[in-house]
Amino acid sequence: MLEGPVPDGARSVSWPWYHHVLTNELTREAKQLLAAYSGISPSQLEAHIYSIRDKAWGIFPWPCVGEFWFLSFGLAKHPLYKSIVLPRLKAGETLLDVGACLGQDLRKCIFDGAPATNLFASDLFPEYQELAYSLWRDRDRLPPGHFFADNILADNATFTSGPLMTGLGPGSVDILTATMFLHVFNYENQLKTATRMLRLLSHKPGSIILGSQAGSIDFGEQTLKPPFHRSETGSKRTVFRHNPESFEKLWQEAGKATGVPLKISAVLLAPADLLAGADSSFDRAVKKRRYMTRSGTRRLYFSIMRT
Repeated sequence: MLEGPVPDGARSVSWPWYHHVLTNELTREAKQLLAAYSGISPSQLEAHIYSIRDKAWGIFPWPCVGEFWFLSFGLAKHPLYKSIVLPRLKAGETLLDVGACLGQDLRKCIFDGAPATNLFASDLFPEYQELAYSLWRDRDRLPPGHFFADNILADNATFTSGPLMTGLGPGSVDILTATMFLHVFNYENQLKTATRMLRLLSHKPGSIILGSQAGSIDFGEQTLKPPFHRSETGSKRTVFRHNPESFEKLWQEAGKATGVPLKISAVLLAPADLLAGADSSFDRAVKKRRYMTRSGTRRLYFSIMRT
């Protein structure tokens, strides 16, 4: 979905996923973090969010940016967040958030007591680092050297000599998170991304990759809708939507390719199965936004543990 320039017309604010007015995207958790962690007063809050969102839209017009998903703390909603992620971080383990966008999950970890020195982020766009500092106002708490602008789909030589592999290094990350990230790729690029993630994962048994993404009861490639439906060459763009079985197959392939033994878990949750109020934005997406979702769309939560 990222190959080539931004498609013509994609930055238009007329797309239905560009929300002109904040509604229930500004949750109690988001208000709390922006007030207590970032020190933003209630009177400045909405103007601050609109300004940041429009700058992020100018970097790349992701539908999730238009919908203010950087105010949603996806990692904290994962079933293993409180039982595995936070305790391990507090004990000194490291975490890398791949596809971090504006670093909302890392800031939630810090707010919940994780040492900032153990937290790292990566995204394709280097501009996200400064914009995240503007959003969270925490340059004094999260050092600039903890963000790596890198292309996880680069050719092997470029990736091997790039920021992640030289700045962090192979086998250096205890916990690797990918929230609403893998689903922006087709199957081939998901497999490539998975193998790169395994190269970064610690060699210790128990090291874990976890996250969530859009899934589907019926797995397979899905053609994107305008304006992202065509590549620069005019070919159709697709993204692969998984059910638990196809997701396990993907990671079995990645584990075999890298020689890493894995225990893979994945589950699809329909909106009715999610905790009330915990993920309301997904509820709205399934019920009201057929332009971005299909009837079989579910949230897929996963964990991949090295054995």
